[in-house]
Amino acid sequence: MLNSFFEPILMTGGSGKLGTELIRISTKSGVVFRAPSSKETNILKYQDILRDVKNHSGNTVVHCAAATDVVDLEKNIIKACEVNVIGTFNVLKACVEADKHLVFISTDYVFDGELGPYSTSDPINPLSVYAKSKASAELITRTYKNSTVIRTSFFGYDFPHPSAFVDQWSSKDYVDIIAPKVLECIKSKQTGVFHIGSRRRTIYEIAKERSPDVRQASRTTVKHTVPRDTSFRTVEFFKEE
Repeated sequence: MLNSFFEPILMTGGSGKLGTELIRISTKSGVVFRAPSSKETNILKYQDILRDVKNHSGNTVVHCAAATDVVDLEKNIIKACEVNVIGTFNVLKACVEADKHLVFISTDYVFDGELGPYSTSDPINPLSVYAKSKASAELITRTYKNSTVIRTSFFGYDFPHPSAFVDQWSSKDYVDIIAPKVLECIKSKQTGVFHIGSRRRTIYEIAKERSPDVRQASRTTVKHTVPRDTSFRTVEFFKEE
């Protein structure tokens, strides 16, 4: 089993869905997160993140901060590139300079959905602006040997829409299911690329679990790009010692 983990962790994006849940569940695991707000630490200002990383007493930095609105980013390429690529580069550069372990939260959308389910070794082919910006950030993170890339996807505690796709498959789940698995991966300190999710289901099946009255819909009815199957073939997040 994994050893107890008491080292403090610096985290960006602590106010987001995943960051908030990681902080909520961390105390039971003996983990202490330090998660400065975006006003305290702007990832687009390198000196901000370098200051925090260098002053961080622990060895691990978890980068959750990201622009994630898929529809909005199709019309806002600059925002996608600034937040997801330049912001990630600044965190990476600071971790390299300070010799810290970087954990980057990526997405299942790095895949085009044509050949799912996917393993961690399958080639990526992002389609949307959001996906391409996250894939770019993932690839620059992977240039650093002391890094961990976690591909995952999640809703909040509830399904947020009145209808759900019956023709899109995913390993996505709700944040309270995903966050404990992400935390175990962080605690393991393993480097490399990992897939964290649940069993392969349609988005409609996932939605029905917490929204019984959700309506059926097709991904072909929306204008933005929705990959068909980004589910994971194997879900790995740590190895037992």
